[in-house]
Amino acid sequence: MILEKVSIYIPAYNAEKTIKQTIESVINQTYKFDEIIVIDDNSSDDTCKIVSQFKNIKLIKNKINKGLGYNRNLGIETSKNEIVASLDADVVLNAEWLKTIIKNFQSSESIMCGGKMTEKFVENKFNLWRAKYYSQNWGEIDLDNPPFLFGCNTIQSKKIWENVGGYNEQLLTNGEDIDYANKIKSIPKFKIKYCSKALCEHLQNDNLDSLSRRVWRYHSFGYKIKKPSIYKTMKLSIKQLKFFFNRSIKDLLKFNLYFIYINFIIFFNFIKLEHINYKNNKK
Repeated sequence: MILEKVSIYIPAYNAEKTIKQTIESVINQTYKFDEIIVIDDNSSDDTCKIVSQFKNIKLIKNKINKGLGYNRNLGIETSKNEIVASLDADVVLNAEWLKTIIKNFQSSESIMCGGKMTEKFVENKFNLWRAKYYSQNWGEIDLDNPPFLFGCNTIQSKKIWENVGGYNEQLLTNGEDIDYANKIKSIPKFKIKYCSKALCEHLQNDNLDSLSRRVWRYHSFGYKIKKPSIYKTMKLSIKQLKFFFNRSIKDLLKFNLYFIYINFIIFFNFIKLEHINYKNNKK
């Protein structure tokens, strides 16, 4: 394996509960990062204060909230090395993560690789529900050209980022990874790879309200809506209704009655959040 210098960037927004553990997992890699960048998206908590306690970390502070697509572009653009890794601010890397993923990156024809993230907290029903229906990995086997790579832990070449035109900055909270993977895969001979042995853990611990908001952001695709559309609102609501029935049938067959309750509440919360978003953006 060729020893290459690797930069890593971490977009963060109100991440005071997790950012310390995230950074420590980056520092404690067996294959050391050459550069660590944290991009704070105008947090209102102590995220920046916690990051400032660490030495040799480049902290970039946005004056206004810019969103995830913008911050991913900024992280790669700011990186001094050709090879750039990304990590979310609520994720902890296994100590061998970089060593494992860069080995796959160098030995394959893929120009972007992503690792496997599992949930750290599965004690409550909401985290179990999220792990079941919104798992952020593709299983136990390495895959060439999976549907997309989860942006929470990836590595890529800076030249590829320049070639495909970067991340969509209209995607504020999520969906930027799906959109970006589609850009890469649309170019002949460009491939992505899922590395099942490059492990990390998600530190998020949801309640019903935070889970509902997470599902809404996921299905609304994180867009900054300039022209609200009642058609889009209805389309998303009908799609979520289909998900609700499909999940509930599966849960009923397995006697997961509490999951049916979660499905029911999340569906109605989704309708409420989508309606609020439509009204706010219509003004």
